[in-house]
Amino acid sequence: MAGVRLSGVTKIYDGGVIAAKDVSIDVEDREFVVLVGPSGCGKTTVLRMIAGLEEITSGELYIGDQLMNDVPPKDRDIAMVFQNYALYPHMSVHDNMAFGLKLRNYPKLEIEERVTEAADILGIRDYLSRKPKALSGGQRQRVALGRAIVRKPKVFLFDEPLSNLDAKMRVQMRAEISKLHKRLDATMIYVTHDQVEAMTMGDRIVVMKDGVVQQTGNPLELYNNPRNKFVAGFIGTPAMNFFEGRVKKEERLYFEGKESDLKIEIPAELEGKLPVAEGKDVYMGLRPEHIQPQEERKGNLRSSCNLKVEISEPMGNEVFLYFQSGLNPIVARVPSAINPRPGSELKMYFDTAHAHFFDKDKEYAIA
Repeated sequence: MAGVRLSGVTKIYDGGVIAAKDVSIDVEDREFVVLVGPSGCGKTTVLRMIAGLEEITSGELYIGDQLMNDVPPKDRDIAMVFQNYALYPHMSVHDNMAFGLKLRNYPKLEIEERVTEAADILGIRDYLSRKPKALSGGQRQRVALGRAIVRKPKVFLFDEPLSNLDAKMRVQMRAEISKLHKRLDATMIYVTHDQVEAMTMGDRIVVMKDGVVQQTGNPLELYNNPRNKFVAGFIGTPAMNFFEGRVKKEERLYFEGKESDLKIEIPAELEGKLPVAEGKDVYMGLRPEHIQPQEERKGNLRSSCNLKVEISEPMGNEVFLYFQSGLNPIVARVPSAINPRPGSELKMYFDTAHAHFFDKDKEYAIA
């Protein structure tokens, strides 16, 4: 296995379209790194440059200690799993998995050993004689994974491999790929637009927007300490609530919402971090779990507001409540025992000890 290092990698297409700009990422040997972001953010372009399917405009790419900018894809010792399974419909599962090894003139006995081993790992040994059309979507994706595993490459690349599966199968395959990473002890780079996949699978996550890396870190680091408003809103389900307003001071600092009745006290533990924000327009961010009804009030939560329930979404063990306060849509995550009807009014408390503040213009995190 080997690590992957991108240093200032940029991709500019004809016409001056910048797909990736100054991307620097260090993927350690045997690490599972997820590139995540909305469609068009450049994550797949980065993956394709690693694979050699796109030329690098500038910057350097290393796999292990070897500079790979001008190395052909076939010589990079990587295996790629695509969004579409790309299986040969006229070949059996066995032949699909063995095809790449046959092209490289591996001995027949070694091919059989590798295919059987991969089929056992993925639980598809009973399907080796079937054609792809006789398989379910999840089984086809396992075959695509098996075709990559038999190669025993330095690096595995995944380009949104679960997008074509239903919700239940996606959850199952997420777990399968995570277990596969631990079993193979391999270097894996995984691209997805689904932040739930990123949070549950990655050792580290690289969040991208408009071709630029916004933040890199482990899942909880990104969740608890987002570097800017984009990362804060992208990571987490439901998304973080944002309130536009101004930080003011009377006896102590407080946040006053723009065109709303929100007046939220800033706790003492945050005051020392926010002197630069006093008198300035900011965004305040609060996760849905930090907006609580009176029945679930915990700690010294002195900031509250009466809000009318617009939508109630029961999720089983919890309920998502949607409100509107002036210009601010609000979502709260509450226990399932609290399930008010739309139109009813609740007194909601804001746990501002967990608040995040972002500059209004540049949207970077304050403090």
